Amino acid sequence: MRAPLIAAMTVMGLGTMVSVGASLMSTMEGKRPQDAPKQAPAGVPPTSPPVVPPASDAPSTPAAPPTPAVGEAPPAAAPAAPAQPADDDPLPAQIPNLSDAGLPVVRLTLGAEPFDLELAATDAAITKGLSGRDRVRRHRGMLFVMPYSRELGFWMVDCLVPIDIAYVNEQGIVTAVHTMKTEPPQRADESRGAYEVRLPRYPSGAKARYAIELAAGEFARLGIAKGSEIKVDWQGVNTVARAARVAGSKR
Repeated sequence: MRAPLIAAMTVMGLGTMVSVGASLMSTMEGKRPQDAPKQAPAGVPPTSPPVVPPASDAPSTPAAPPTPAVGEAPPAAAPAAPAQPADDDPLPAQIPNLSDAGLPVVRLTLGAEPFDLELAATDAAITKGLSGRDRVRRHRGMLFVMPYSRELGFWMVDCLVPIDIAYVNEQGIVTAVHTMKTEPPQRADESRGAYEVRLPRYPSGAKARYAIELAAGEFARLGIAKGSEIKVDWQGVNTVARAARVAGSKR
């Protein structure tokens, strides 16, 4: 993305205890009250209740799941947790001094995730932005730092991929978030002025000093929206930006 350089520079048991319910029954037919009680045959012990062996410490065998009735659908398996996408382009352990485009790189935390952002502070870097890039790498992007706060508006001049932009004021509050779409390229029979005039502008909605550009859909994924606070050492960012402007002016 590129910003126009005009006045409106517009981011989840053992065995089963069986209950003996059958009663020991004696017929005692013909027994009369005056009859003496009958003696048990020699060698036969008196009848006693069955003895239940004590429970063992051995682990019990788990019960098998119930078999569904005919015509009944089996219970559904618990859904598997969604797989997290692998980061095939991790950030380096050490922050690079300069990007491939020759811009300073700052590492910021956005939505609890680290991002390496190219810092655009000079007129040339702000004007160029991410124009001509065929992708915005994961956990990368660009941070635009303006000399002072004002209402901003960016457009998609010569941009090949959609880009997210968030505008941030000097207090670190997001004033607006947009997903900027790619536009048809300049036609052979179309003047540069006519091409730029037809491109939509994406405004900051209020005064802002910073703009952050990431791959399309990243701010929604991170939960960053209008009114969010981005906690960054903005004074440190300003210091790097001033140094970049000074270096740029000496070229």
